[in-house]
Amino acid sequence: MTPQEFQLTTTLAQGSATWRHYVKNLLQNPQIVNLSNFGAFLSTVTQTNGGATTANKVLLDTVDVANGISIANNALVLSNSGQYLVNWLGQFTCTTGGASGGNITTWYTVNGVAAPNSSYTFRMPISTTSQVLTNVEDINTFNVGDRVEFYWWTDVNPANSIQLTFTPVATNPTRPASPSVKISISQLN
Repeated sequence: MTPQEFQLTTTLAQGSATWRHYVKNLLQNPQIVNLSNFGAFLSTVTQTNGGATTANKVLLDTVDVANGISIANNALVLSNSGQYLVNWLGQFTCTTGGASGGNITTWYTVNGVAAPNSSYTFRMPISTTSQVLTNVEDINTFNVGDRVEFYWWTDVNPANSIQLTFTPVATNPTRPASPSVKISISQLN
């Protein structure tokens, strides 16, 4: 059960005897559902690696859904303090032959400082068709106005062989686009 489902169930149990009553209460008091801040942000571009000594900042160009969280210069800006669940998903691919396998490390910063214990490393195998889908989840406490930014680094050689890859809409059969990055963040309290 997600935090929102728990909160919805708790609200239902506390103020409404049945779903019918809940819907009636919701229509009269829509604020009872919108109690927390959340957002889903993504990138619809392929992002290349800046080199073996570069912390690559994740570019975010699309707001999928948001309440109380916005994007400013590729940083998520929080409008309310609290504990949040942060999830970042990256679609990494190897684009050139002859690359040696290596590591991809992902992390995030809060106001320019690396969040403690937020770094995770994934192994990229050797192949021009290699793809690694990274998924990192963390819980952290943020303050009003905090700026959260996401980064990645790789030691795969050559460095320009690794990228965060956007996949456009495809046909036969029809398939939706796949963002290079998707960041989801939900307030827990």
